[in-house]
Amino acid sequence: MENKASKYFKYAIGEIILVVIGILIALSLNNWNTQRLNTNRNQELLVKLSKELDLNIERARRLDSTTENAGFANKYKYTDSLYSLLRHNMAIDHLDYMVGTSIFYVNTFNLNSSVFQELKNTGSLYSIGSDSLVTEIQKYYQLCDRESFYNLNYSENLNILKFRCSEGWYDFKYLYRGSPEEALKHHPWITNPRSEHYIKFRQFVRAARNHHRLMSSKLNRIINESEKLKALIASENEL
Repeated sequence: MENKASKYFKYAIGEIILVVIGILIALSLNNWNTQRLNTNRNQELLVKLSKELDLNIERARRLDSTTENAGFANKYKYTDSLYSLLRHNMAIDHLDYMVGTSIFYVNTFNLNSSVFQELKNTGSLYSIGSDSLVTEIQKYYQLCDRESFYNLNYSENLNILKFRCSEGWYDFKYLYRGSPEEALKHHPWITNPRSEHYIKFRQFVRAARNHHRLMSSKLNRIINESEKLKALIASENEL
């Protein structure tokens, strides 16, 4: 009886050991599979984030275009030339050039951030990669928000200066397109650098020039930071 009891005891111990080993193997496989799924998902999210950066690069380059009339770089070239003419006293021969295009209008950055918002809302941001990558992603989107805010804030100040020119330059421009002679008749200030309307217009053009130059530099910084973050994502995805 003692022999049988000893055998049964050893058999039970063996069974328990086999069950424990089976459970450990199952847990290990489950953890491995979960880790593999998380790794695949993180790689997919990083690819989506990289594509979002491409969209921001494309958007920033279009906003800073030197060929499109709406581009900040193009607007800077125009307002810089216009301000130079105003500083050396406006001449009748310059008026066609001056009324030829708009000096300023609000052009919002509208940078993409939907993938970043998805990462934050789903709690995936802090597990998407290394701590350094997460930090750089956060810094990048903070930069985009900050520069977009500055653009709108400076634009509001410019709109105030633009409004001050409504009875001077913009009324002159409206009349000039219909009849240059009538415009000059009703707006003699156009050739008087010390007149109130002339001074207000010059101040507005100078502010617009500075705004376009500043926004152009900010867009170039966004392009550079986008490229740097893309390179960091690519190196992380290779690990």
